[in-house]
Amino acid sequence: MKLPEPKYTVSDENHKYSIVLPTGETVGPFKSVTGILQVLDKPALVGWSARESANYFKAELLRLGRNALDPAMLDQIAKDAAGAHRRKSKDAADLGTRVHGLCEAIIKGEEPADIPAELAEPALDFKRWRMQSDIELVALELPVASLEHRFGGRIDAVGYSATRGGLGIVDLKTSSGFYGNEYSYQVGGYAAALAEQYGIKVAWAEIVRFGKKPPYDSEGRPVTDLPAAIQGFLNAAAIALSNAVPLIGEPDFCTKIIRAEEAARAAKIPAPKSKKTAFPF
Repeated sequence: MKLPEPKYTVSDENHKYSIVLPTGETVGPFKSVTGILQVLDKPALVGWSARESANYFKAELLRLGRNALDPAMLDQIAKDAAGAHRRKSKDAADLGTRVHGLCEAIIKGEEPADIPAELAEPALDFKRWRMQSDIELVALELPVASLEHRFGGRIDAVGYSATRGGLGIVDLKTSSGFYGNEYSYQVGGYAAALAEQYGIKVAWAEIVRFGKKPPYDSEGRPVTDLPAAIQGFLNAAAIALSNAVPLIGEPDFCTKIIRAEEAARAAKIPAPKSKKTAFPF
């Protein structure tokens, strides 16, 4: 099974996606699917960030002991703690990139002889998933974009399954769990772009999650309502794209301006001179 010829091609530069039309005209760059989904409320992420900062602060206090009581040292610890979640997130993203690369190598029959310990279990779980899955992978790391809705992304894998209704999307994740519907909205965006670019029906989507720390629990889950996932993403895209257009005009009433004008007028008015009298009181 192969994908048909696309209506247009897509270029990807630093997660900015542009469409190259058959005429040679380039349209874009567009925001990425994951960039658009930043508009979603993520209460679990907020709580995790706070815990990471608090844990870092506590660990540094215990490590430094009395030295941590120095005000300058406390300031530095506080600054480092504020960025603890970003460093952890980057480490997780780096691990996810390595897992993706290894899975791609396995699919191509290019699995390395020596696999790092932190990747061994995800690699084994990916093989287990493939052995029990009815999905035939037909395209890897496929850049897609929507000219109608002006966004782009890169699909981990496109697959074919007769029992699932045809072509669909496989999205690989390296995380501790599923949080809300964000993952489904992400594949919904990919599905919308894939359908538009290739003129096909996207019948299904499967999210395969690999654990990133012991015991490395992994699981594959289908998206149970792909049309709803697509619509959810398009709703988020509409909000994200509208944020680029100012919808609130200049103030027609502003106390800051009024105070500045009053101060300017007061500065130009000389203070009243006191009148001299013959009485000392």
